[in-house]
Amino acid sequence: MRVSVRDVAQEAGMSPASVLYYYPDLKQLVTEALQHAMERFYERRHARAESIDDPRARMVATIREGFPTDHDDHDVLMMYLGVPVIRREPVVASLIRTLTERQVSLYQTILEVGQAHGVFDLADDSLTIARNLVALEDAYGLYVINTRRDGLIDDAKRLTLAYASMATRCDLSLKDPAESPADA
Repeated sequence: MRVSVRDVAQEAGMSPASVLYYYPDLKQLVTEALQHAMERFYERRHARAESIDDPRARMVATIREGFPTDHDDHDVLMMYLGVPVIRREPVVASLIRTLTERQVSLYQTILEVGQAHGVFDLADDSLTIARNLVALEDAYGLYVINTRRDGLIDDAKRLTLAYASMATRCDLSLKDPAESPADA
């Protein structure tokens, strides 16, 4: 996939000269766009997780926030389509590692808090479960972006929640993430 200054300018409604004025290096533009997309994606799900006290509901909400909102989710599209274009750039490689580590850490915290409160009985260590959850989101998320089929996003969330339920030995089939376990 090749992206030209002309492509960027056309999409932004600017002249190629204006794009070059702000970004003489197209790789820098793509890197910054990726960085902003990754930050928005992570901050959206982190804020949602932090707004919920119950570990069970927090896990459900975090999983649900880890998927594209639809087939045209711009942040997720940018991450899936932009990364292959310049993944060999050291800055981009670092961004990808950092995002992955932050997501794994978010899950690991939820898992460990849930275990400490007796809500979760982990079937494996928290790091392994957290890594698997991120891997499932990445794989299913890519499938969602590339496959236009009704219900696919809900299926991906359901399948990931099923894995999380097995891994935590806890029913994570809450209808609404804000719903308390007593209400489920």
